[in-house]
Amino acid sequence: MSPEFWHRLLAIELSPKKCRELLASLGTSAISDEEAEAHILNHPAMSSADRMRYAAVDLAEFRALTAKGLAVLTQTEYSTPLLESGLTPPALFAMGDPGILNRPTVAIVGTRNSSTYGKAVAQKFGERLAEAGVTVVSGGALGIDAAAHKGALRAGGATCAVLITGLDRVYPREHAGLFRQIVDQGGCLISQFAVGTKSAWEHRPLLRNHTVAAMSEAVVVVEAPSKSGSLYTAMAANELGRPVFVVPANVDNVNFRGSHQLIRDGATLVDHPNQVLEAMGIAIPAREEAAAAPQNDTQRRILATLSVQPLAPERIVEQTGLPTADVLAELTMLELEGRVIRDT
Repeated sequence: MSPEFWHRLLAIELSPKKCRELLASLGTSAISDEEAEAHILNHPAMSSADRMRYAAVDLAEFRALTAKGLAVLTQTEYSTPLLESGLTPPALFAMGDPGILNRPTVAIVGTRNSSTYGKAVAQKFGERLAEAGVTVVSGGALGIDAAAHKGALRAGGATCAVLITGLDRVYPREHAGLFRQIVDQGGCLISQFAVGTKSAWEHRPLLRNHTVAAMSEAVVVVEAPSKSGSLYTAMAANELGRPVFVVPANVDNVNFRGSHQLIRDGATLVDHPNQVLEAMGIAIPAREEAAAAPQNDTQRRILATLSVQPLAPERIVEQTGLPTADVLAELTMLELEGRVIRDT
């Protein structure tokens, strides 16, 4: 069937069970779009509301995005982890290079309301895994997701954002630049939701989180509160037999209570990305440690004042005795080099 057939089918957002039933009833023989549509519209599982939504699907925006590079992936084009997961979406929409999902894949997930420590850890893990040739998968959200994507991009590696909207929308809006960078740098955006669809919001995070787990060979959880979508991703990975790794923090940090519960439930505690690579049997890349060393005395004095807790520039000026202009200039350089992270 054509990409437009898959777009129409996914645009009406049937339940996964109903969608599987309809597709199973089509059989495996090659048929035209017209035959497939007639079969589906006459199937007893389709309600009158389903048929009305199917007839009302607008293809204009889909065709416009297709002209800009949007592709529809069917199960014959899925990566091995996604195929082996069993409960896969009938089709996926992609911008960029979905071929990166045929490399080793690791998801890095966590809360949107993340701490500076959590974002620094996610960026560090994303960068190191990407250096080893791993595709970093995450959900494109604020906080931990964004830090993981940025870490992979900083390393010149590949990253995939699995979105909670159709590819016609940028959500969150702040990530328009990040999403462009992912595509421009050889990564991809993936969505199981059709262009222009408008539906109940509540079910989308669970479906998206399951897809993140299904296309990843392992999941790393960074900073998950006791109620966090990343816990569902970890649970889905566990049900699929995929390893779950968790980065801990102080025991009194409420933003890590879900993370610590995962460890109590049997997830593997990790405090360095190399431990993930070792567990997956992936060669650990060499790194030139001298490049990570402070380049001058001003940088050394600034770094000596910093910890995992945020520190305002004026406090750094007070503690180091350095001129404000020097501190701001060196902080900019350290941020560009990935050795400090701005608390936003």
